[in-house]
Amino acid sequence: MVPPRDHDGSVTPAEAMLVAQRHLQLASSNLPGFKDWKNAKLSQPVVYYFPNGTRSAYEFTVLVKGQPDGFILVAAQRYMPPVLEFSKGEAPSRRLERVGMARVRGFSGEKHRLLYYGALSYSVELDNGKAMNVYGRQISVPKRIALSYRPHALSLEAPNDIYSTSTYAEKHIPNVPAWTTTDPGSSSIPYPYNVGPSDDPWSWWDGCAPIAASMVIAYYEPQLQDSWDREALIDVLHHTMKTDENGGTQISNVALGIEDLYNEYQHISNMIILNNIVRNDYDAWLESSSTGFYDAISDINNDHPLVLLMLDGGSALDRTQNYGNHAVTVVGYVGYSSSFYWEIHDTWDSADHYIADGNWKEAWFVFVRRR
Repeated sequence: MVPPRDHDGSVTPAEAMLVAQRHLQLASSNLPGFKDWKNAKLSQPVVYYFPNGTRSAYEFTVLVKGQPDGFILVAAQRYMPPVLEFSKGEAPSRRLERVGMARVRGFSGEKHRLLYYGALSYSVELDNGKAMNVYGRQISVPKRIALSYRPHALSLEAPNDIYSTSTYAEKHIPNVPAWTTTDPGSSSIPYPYNVGPSDDPWSWWDGCAPIAASMVIAYYEPQLQDSWDREALIDVLHHTMKTDENGGTQISNVALGIEDLYNEYQHISNMIILNNIVRNDYDAWLESSSTGFYDAISDINNDHPLVLLMLDGGSALDRTQNYGNHAVTVVGYVGYSSSFYWEIHDTWDSADHYIADGNWKEAWFVFVRRR
């Protein structure tokens, strides 16, 4: 890595602390979901390195009322953008410490350096040019590093042009359906005879959780993506998730409803005529948005869409209405020096939207796998 002329030199921990403190105020004043950072404190910095041994970043855990509430990653070299990443999620060093203690014999912070050499590249240095990433996998450390910067990438920069350049990471899962429900409600037709585009015995809104999960299932089962099977899939998920008359679903019932889907399709196929049935059985489980942050990134990287359940969710970048208590389908992410966004299908329309990580009071990821 060759720094630009007149921009070489390291950033001291004290200087990095001042940058992180400034960013606390910028984020709390300009970004939805970060207002509680206004009076937050910062931990002492954790140091990350480039593979050649040069310091690359300082990680500060954000403490709100003494409790961890995210992190800020500040550059350790002057030619880099001042803030590399930040999030409401768990500090990467905490995750690396847990994984390291479990999987690396004799692991210690003094013996094993933490590496950072690009967006989301957190890892623990091992021997022989290897490292272990936050998912516990051994990876090869690149011999040559070239950080990428994109001015005003995709116009998703934080308000007021906080920074003019940004480190950047992006992943999008193609071919995940983006849809909402269209069949009417308030019918006297009982379930399962309403399954499909017929009028439903509940209200016109089938519920955000069944709709969000239906997009994940239909991604794995494209035979269910026409309009008839879309409505059938949503109707059956409404039933297996025990969604109420007005479309509300208990958080604990979302994963259970996905796991019951296959058997329910087999059951009702003996009672009514279906265009297509669900061909696969599924496992589904919940993780909180803080502990599941890196697992969610790993799933997206491996082309596994998932469901995000929000309590008191804020708005997407292109929307003015807050989501409140809502479920969406996560189909990608975009990470910048100034923020991290999840790409979502929000069940309200057929478009892609982006929501800042942590733009909610509380949230859970629902991970889905074919058995």
